[in-house]
Amino acid sequence: MNFNSIRAKLSSQLRAALAADSPANAVPVSPDPNGSGLSLDESSGISDREALSSQEQTMQYSEVDAKSVHSSDSEDEPVQNPLPEVPANCGPRTVQLSVLLDFAIQHVYHEITVLAELMQRKTNDQGEQERKMSLVHFAHATRSQFLKLVALVKWIRVSKRMDVCYSIDYLLDLQSQYFIDTADRLVAMTRGDLELARLPEYHIAPAIDVLVLGTYNRMPSKIKEAFIPPAKITPREQRAVCSRLNQLIETRLSRLSNGIPPNIREIHIKNGLATLLVPGEFEIKITLLGETEMVKWTLLNIKILVEDYELGMGLPLVHPLQLNQIHGVLQSRMNVAANPIKEAFFFLHSFCVSLQLDVLYCQTSRMAAGRLRENIVIEKYDPKERVLIVGYWVKRSKNKKLTVGQLKVDAQYRVQVYEDKDDKLGGLKVRHFPHAPQLGTIDCNAGMLSMDRLLSETFDVRCKERLMRLRRLLEAAEPLLEVKMTGLSVPSLSLTLLPDTTSTEEMLTVSVNSFCGKVICNVNMLSSENEDVLAFARALYSSRCSDTTIRSYLAKLRVSIVIERYRRSVKALPIYEVLETELFPFVKEVLRETPAQRLVLRYLRQEMYYLIVSFQPDEKEVVSTKLLLLEVDEDRAQFIPLDNDRDVYDATVAGAVAQGTLKFADLHKISLQKECSREQRLAFAIATIEDRVTYMYVAAELDRKGVGVDLRKDDVHVPGGLALHITELVYFECQNSNRPFLASQALYHLMLHSSFNAVSVVASVLTTEIVTRFNSKCASRIFHWFAMYLTVSHIVEMETTWVQEINQINQMTPEKLTEGIIHRLMRYLYMYKVVFQFSQAYNRYFKSFCSIEAYTFHKLVVSYGENRDMLMVLAFNVKSQTPGSSEDYFLMNFGQTMPHKQFNATEIDWHQKPRWNPHVMMAQLLRDQLKETSDLVYIMHYLCETIRPLAALGNFVRIRFQSLKSLSQLIGPEVHFPFRLKYHLTPIDQFTLRLMHGNVILEIKMLREMRIAVRDVSRYQPRCAGLFQLFSNIDRLVTIQIVFLIGLFHFSETTQLLAEELPIPQSDCEHAAGPKMWTKDQFMETIDDRHEEPDARMAVTTQPVLMTHDTIIKACDFQEIDGRVTCPLDEYLNSIFYLQRALLTLERMSPRANPSQNSNNNLFSGYVTVVDSRPEHIRFRALQLNGDGLNATSMVHYKIYLCPIAMTLKIAIDYDEGTNSEATQENLDTLATYFEKIVFRCGDEYALQSYVLMTRVTSYGATKSIANLMNAQMGITPTSKCCMQLSLTYNNTSTKKLAPATKVDQQLNNIIFNVIISQSRTSESFSILRFIYRIKENMVTTPSVEIKQMADDVNAETKSSGQCAIWALVSLVSDRFRSGVWNPSNRDEPIISSVAPTANYANPGSVAAPGSIAPGSVAPGSVAPASQQPGSIMQPGSMMGPQSVNAHQYGMHRQMGGPPSMQMNPSSVGPQPGSVGMPGSVGGPGSMMNPGSHQQHMMNPGSVGPGSVGGPGSVNPGSVGHPNYPQWNPPPSGQYHPHHMPYPPQ
Repeated sequence: MNFNSIRAKLSSQLRAALAADSPANAVPVSPDPNGSGLSLDESSGISDREALSSQEQTMQYSEVDAKSVHSSDSEDEPVQNPLPEVPANCGPRTVQLSVLLDFAIQHVYHEITVLAELMQRKTNDQGEQERKMSLVHFAHATRSQFLKLVALVKWIRVSKRMDVCYSIDYLLDLQSQYFIDTADRLVAMTRGDLELARLPEYHIAPAIDVLVLGTYNRMPSKIKEAFIPPAKITPREQRAVCSRLNQLIETRLSRLSNGIPPNIREIHIKNGLATLLVPGEFEIKITLLGETEMVKWTLLNIKILVEDYELGMGLPLVHPLQLNQIHGVLQSRMNVAANPIKEAFFFLHSFCVSLQLDVLYCQTSRMAAGRLRENIVIEKYDPKERVLIVGYWVKRSKNKKLTVGQLKVDAQYRVQVYEDKDDKLGGLKVRHFPHAPQLGTIDCNAGMLSMDRLLSETFDVRCKERLMRLRRLLEAAEPLLEVKMTGLSVPSLSLTLLPDTTSTEEMLTVSVNSFCGKVICNVNMLSSENEDVLAFARALYSSRCSDTTIRSYLAKLRVSIVIERYRRSVKALPIYEVLETELFPFVKEVLRETPAQRLVLRYLRQEMYYLIVSFQPDEKEVVSTKLLLLEVDEDRAQFIPLDNDRDVYDATVAGAVAQGTLKFADLHKISLQKECSREQRLAFAIATIEDRVTYMYVAAELDRKGVGVDLRKDDVHVPGGLALHITELVYFECQNSNRPFLASQALYHLMLHSSFNAVSVVASVLTTEIVTRFNSKCASRIFHWFAMYLTVSHIVEMETTWVQEINQINQMTPEKLTEGIIHRLMRYLYMYKVVFQFSQAYNRYFKSFCSIEAYTFHKLVVSYGENRDMLMVLAFNVKSQTPGSSEDYFLMNFGQTMPHKQFNATEIDWHQKPRWNPHVMMAQLLRDQLKETSDLVYIMHYLCETIRPLAALGNFVRIRFQSLKSLSQLIGPEVHFPFRLKYHLTPIDQFTLRLMHGNVILEIKMLREMRIAVRDVSRYQPRCAGLFQLFSNIDRLVTIQIVFLIGLFHFSETTQLLAEELPIPQSDCEHAAGPKMWTKDQFMETIDDRHEEPDARMAVTTQPVLMTHDTIIKACDFQEIDGRVTCPLDEYLNSIFYLQRALLTLERMSPRANPSQNSNNNLFSGYVTVVDSRPEHIRFRALQLNGDGLNATSMVHYKIYLCPIAMTLKIAIDYDEGTNSEATQENLDTLATYFEKIVFRCGDEYALQSYVLMTRVTSYGATKSIANLMNAQMGITPTSKCCMQLSLTYNNTSTKKLAPATKVDQQLNNIIFNVIISQSRTSESFSILRFIYRIKENMVTTPSVEIKQMADDVNAETKSSGQCAIWALVSLVSDRFRSGVWNPSNRDEPIISSVAPTANYANPGSVAAPGSIAPGSVAPGSVAPASQQPGSIMQPGSMMGPQSVNAHQYGMHRQMGGPPSMQMNPSSVGPQPGSVGMPGSVGGPGSMMNPGSHQQHMMNPGSVGPGSVGGPGSVNPGSVGHPNYPQWNPPPSGQYHPHHMPYPPQ
């Protein structure tokens, strides 16, 4: 629709609306028949007749509008109103009439109220008149307001006629908005959508010319003619004219060559122009406009070369208007001049010189007002005379003639920039006052002039001049003073003030400030605000600096440097500096007698003593020092003489300082350093004085404690050379047991080493034989480090001398030091007592079993064991000040070290078995024993005797985990962390340990004569069948090895039973311990028809088994066998515990444990029946899967038993006679071997279920096929190119749970197999072959498209041959894999969604139709527990992906998803407290986890674990010494083994 049509339609709509609302078409409003109408009354404004209600009026006017909008062009068809209806929010704003009336009434009421209150206040005559006037005004205003309302009511009659205006206004606004929206949309389309929709006209030919030729030759001539005017002359004519002009210019210039100034360095003639250049000033361009001689030179351009971008802010210094004026004036002067070139030069040269001088002035003004505002001054600037004088290094001084507050400014040096009037051709020149060589100049030829560079070069020269003058002054004052000139960019003078100065920070540096010329002195060691340094700088800067002044200041500086040296040196000493302002007034009075330059030092440990160090200049020593000791006590202070008190102090301070200090030139040689520094002498003196004060306090404190001391001078090389010799020990002589130790003390003295850590050295010399025997090696080593503290006389006896530091005290006060000495003596005393007793038996017996590594009187280190690689460290801890207090105790720690035989070995095998000291478990027990008896002989005997068996048993302490995931899913609630420690080894006392594995507990007791007793103390009843047989077998092997080694040919077994059988102690918390042992009728559903007599070798007993150390060591000797680390005892305990877990697994496979699995759609692991269960074996049976389904009667009999010879688990499988032709001995051996190496080793309950189900298949010779599969898996070698592995369990990736990989349907006709095929055992690339074996039809089906064809071929072949299809399919796939036809490469076959046969095969009566077993389907009315959902196998992610099917050893490296060390031997897991399940389910009444079932005693969460020994519900609550614990009676005669460790312990 275009704009004209819109405008025509809008006009027709407006005309129709106006015609419809015209007065001619208006409907007259007649009054009401009753005569009721609206009239105006004179008094009230409203008559008594009621007006029409607003509702009636609205109805009338709506009728009028309805009639008015129906105007027709013809009589037959009425015309509708063309105007749109105005929405509610788009029309004019309205107010209800009732609201207006309410407002009017409220207003009148308010006015009356106000008027009534005001009229009461007007009582006089005047008020009466005002009241009347107020009433009149009120009546008039009120009547006017209501008249307006009456007029508004009357207007309502015709107000509907205004609605058409509202509609017209709305229609116009609406059409206007349409126009705006249309225009906006068109603009948006043009700028957005249509921007890229235009097709440009490509100019191909011009583009080719531009890109190829580089020119644009196809431009239309019209364009060129419009913008480029045609040339008036040709290029040839231009070249001819320019050549002629160049010739004329050269001719004219050659005539004027004599008058051309030499400043014009360059003249260029080109293109008819002559360019004249004066460097640094200007450049002009001139030409001639004719050939005659009368033609004048024409000036074309002037360029001023004087520049300064900072002043001009990037613009030229001469404005273009000024340049135009200069151009005009110069042109006029050139026209009348005889030599125009010369005239132009002098004119512009004069202008440029003035401009250069003005630039320098502006630069100087900026510096004078900026960074050099107080250091330079402009003394004169005259543009007419063209001179600028600048003064620098200004001195400001006061003058009486000047006004108050003003300063006299005198410049020390000046620089003058001027123009030489005699040299008109020269530029600006520089003159310095006073004159000196190599001062700064100005290069006028460079357009950029810089006053800053001029002053910088001048300052550099002036600084060097002043430094040379200062050097002459210093050398004249002190001729022997060494003064050096240093620095290149910033020159300075370096003075060595002290003769022993070695660092630059002690040298005096004199330099000159280049800005102001002041002298700066600096000593890096001293503060920058040092008064002496600042005063010396001011003296050198002044003009009145004499030699005497210089020498006095140098002397003060030397003293300041020495003071700073001392101040730094005492920071590392136990002393600190005190400011004199912090001292008491009476102390200050005493210090007035000392020199003014002094240091006040205060001792940290003796705060009442101050050391005053005074300094004075000296011609001989440069600076002389003097030490004074000040004692401040409460309100008095006095000096203490340092050299006269011989009674307390045997060496003078002056003598000690003169002795010097020690130096260590060689590690073994100690020499005396004759010359020492001042700081070393001060430190030596401070230490000497402190030792003197400390010795007095320590001697008094020791004497008060009952320790007699004597102060002697032992070593002159120690500060003070003093030592406290202990003469008597009354404190310890009260006990007779201490006298041997005190009698052995030949010399015991104390020396103090004053340092920040306050270390004290204690030296002890003993003459007893025990020291010579034990301490010969360690004493010589210790003496090497502490020889500096011993005298020459002690060196002869260094094998019996021992030195130790007392450094455990943070603040070494005399009281703390005395306490530390007494503690050390007590520690030595107790250690001496136990070691002295042990020393008597060491040479005669123990030196063959142990070695003393170190004995330092406070610590004993003994190595023991066969290789001397076990350490026992013994020390004594003192907690009290009283000898023999119960708070004191022995510290005994155990560790390990390198064997002695490897100390001197060239190569060390770091990969050998890790060493661990097993006596760490017994550490606390042995500490208590030693504290009670103080018998080190017994302790060492115990350590040497028990190290071998404990080291063997300690192998069970190593961290090894068991998995609980399968067991927790099978019989109980899921565990969040499905792992637990495999073994717990817990010591009961010094002779008894308990080894716990699950609910099997062995108690091990160490007896005399290197014997060990082991018995079964498992809860409620013993479970270790054949325990005696185990150790007997091991004992035979050990004895045979001994026979081969020593050549004996007769031997007797040493393993035997000790005594009669002992009862198992009952738990003192029956509820926590669980129910009693189960009975057979709790889970046996049939009568055992194959009764077997028990094997006497596998008897279960609680009698202790007696054996030698060699037997228990062999039983605990872990070796790597078939890729796993194990030992005979570990293998035995795993077998015992696996039997118990296998019983739980088989019970879950019984029909009673799975009452809900009655649906035909459920896949499960099959039913078995347990017929006999004993601690040494389990016998069960199940139906054969021979194709008869549920109607089968043939049985398979299983027996999982503990072999009495190998003492490991084995299995025996027996088929009913005549039911399985392939049950040959070879095949049965293969099935048994597979159980031993694969099923039992992986320790997974679901693997056992899969194994049992596979061995039940007997139709069509399936036993042989399965045996072939197992042989193929067990026969894998590292060089095998095709590895086939049976998958026994898989990990459901969606539910994160384990499940058996082999399952069968409820009719026992279809079974699922999973085979992993890979290139090697550890290959990450593998595929899973899944197929269903139809037991009755002997057919295989698979969901894989590639395998389906091979399955059809196998079915066709087996149908004719009668062989089993299982091995036929697997062998065919493996052959294809070897040939490369079927490549696994991480391929996972499709999910098996149904076990029913496909459409190609007939459905037998026992097999449901396809789709009967769908993923997750459950028959109506049946309940499938979560643990047995058939959909868990069929859902996506259940049996797919590399992580779904795993394998373990012998190719099943993905079986458990973890390393072989984490064996799948679950521990006891029970239901959560208060959990109740449905009948028959896990945790429900009558289920396996309910009290009363036979699993509760095994699966109770608190039944077995670390820390449960001896507590409520523990393994043996009574423990040793408990009243309920049955004591082990001594064995009968002939079996008693005397030993120093009784058994049982008394």
